[in-house]
Amino acid sequence: MHLSLQYTGFWNEECDDTIIELSKLSIADQTHEVTVLDNFNDTSNRIATAKDYVLRRCNQTEPLPFDECYPDSQLKNCHKIGEGVYGEVFLWRARDGRARVLKIIPIAGNLKVNGECQKDFHEIISEIVIAMELSALRAPIAEIERHFDEGKDVEALNLQAIENATDAFNEVLAVRCVYGSYPSRLLDLWDLYDECKGSENDNPAILPVDQQYIVLELANAGQDLESYQFNNAEQAHALFLQVAYGLAVAEEAYQFEHRDLHWGNILIAPTEQKWATFVIRGRVVRVGRAGVRGAIIDYSLSRVALRLAPGDSAALYNDLAADDSLFDALGDYQFTVYRLMRDKLGNDWKNFEPYTNILWLHYTVDKMITALRYKRTNTKIHKHYIDKLKGIKSRILDYGSAAQFVLTDNEL
Repeated sequence: MHLSLQYTGFWNEECDDTIIELSKLSIADQTHEVTVLDNFNDTSNRIATAKDYVLRRCNQTEPLPFDECYPDSQLKNCHKIGEGVYGEVFLWRARDGRARVLKIIPIAGNLKVNGECQKDFHEIISEIVIAMELSALRAPIAEIERHFDEGKDVEALNLQAIENATDAFNEVLAVRCVYGSYPSRLLDLWDLYDECKGSENDNPAILPVDQQYIVLELANAGQDLESYQFNNAEQAHALFLQVAYGLAVAEEAYQFEHRDLHWGNILIAPTEQKWATFVIRGRVVRVGRAGVRGAIIDYSLSRVALRLAPGDSAALYNDLAADDSLFDALGDYQFTVYRLMRDKLGNDWKNFEPYTNILWLHYTVDKMITALRYKRTNTKIHKHYIDKLKGIKSRILDYGSAAQFVLTDNEL
C-alpha cells in the first residue's frame, strides 16, 4: 500500500525563517517579505487582499447571502450551545445527518460587538489557516487504521511521503464567508439560550443587514474537559496522551504552539475505537483510547510556521505583547501559564518556543489530578492511573517540547 500526503515535517536546516505577523501586516503592500498571499493575484492581476485570500480558503469568489447558505428551513435541527467575545456557537444537524458545530464570527464591520471591535479580514486569516492546516493532518489516519483493522503489519505501509499525521485536532468541514441579516431561526435560538442560561453577548439582531461573517463548520467533538465526567483516571490518562501526541505531531509539522490550551479547549467524546493513531517523524504510534476521543480546539492565540515555497516560510501568530489584561488575571493556574509563556518567549511572540506546549500539558495533567470529575474513584485502576498522572506532572517540565516528551519519556 502506498500513502501520500502533502503535509510533511515542516522544519529543516534549509528553510529560511521568514517571519510574518499577519495580524499587523498590510497584506496589500508589496514588500520583500514572504506572505501567504505571495504569488496569489485575482483575475485582474491586482495585488491580492486579505479578503481575497479568505475567500479563496472558502472556495468562494465573493461573500454569499447568509440566508441562502443557511436558510431557516434547514436549521430546524439546531440549537445554540455556546458563545464568546468572537460570536456565537450553534450545534446543527445538516441534511446529510451529520452534526456540525457552527462558529459564527462577525467580521469587517464598524459596529462594536460584545464590547469589542470586529476583526478585519487580515486578523481572521491566521485562525482560518491554522484550523484548516491542523485539520488536514488527519488525511492519512483513516487509511492507516484500515490497514491495522485488516490485520496487516505496519511494515507493509509505505510511509515515505508521510512525516506527521494526527486526528487530534478538530475537523474543519467547511469555512464560509457570508453577508446579510442574521437568520431568524438562529435569532430565535439565541433568545431561547438567553432565557434559559443567560447570555453575556449582544443580541446578533443589532447587526446591520449588510454585515459580513465568517462561519466555521466544525465536527461535533463533544464536551469540554471541564464538564466531562470520566469513568476513572485511566480515561484521563488516555486523553492526556492523545493531547500530548497531537501537540507533538503539530510541532513537527508546523512549529505549532497552541498558547491557550485551557480545559475549555480540549473536547472529549465517548468512542468504541480502541486506538488513536499518530505518525511522528515518519513513525506510526498507537495509543489506547480507553473509551474517550480527544480533540484540541480554538487557535485564536496559536502560532504556526508554514512553508510557502522552497526556502521560504512564514509564521502566523497573535502578538500578545500589548494585551496586558491577559497577563494581569489572578487565581487559576491558567493565568499563571500565560505569564510563564511570556517569560519564556521574552514577550516576542513570533518565535517558536515549544516549551509553551509543555506548560499547557503540565496545566492539563494538574487539572486531571485535582479538578476532574470521576465516577469511580475507589478502584485500584483509578488509583494506579492517578499515580501515573502524578508521575507525569513531576517530570514533564524537564522536557523542552511535546515531541521530546512523547518520544523520549519511558514511563508514559
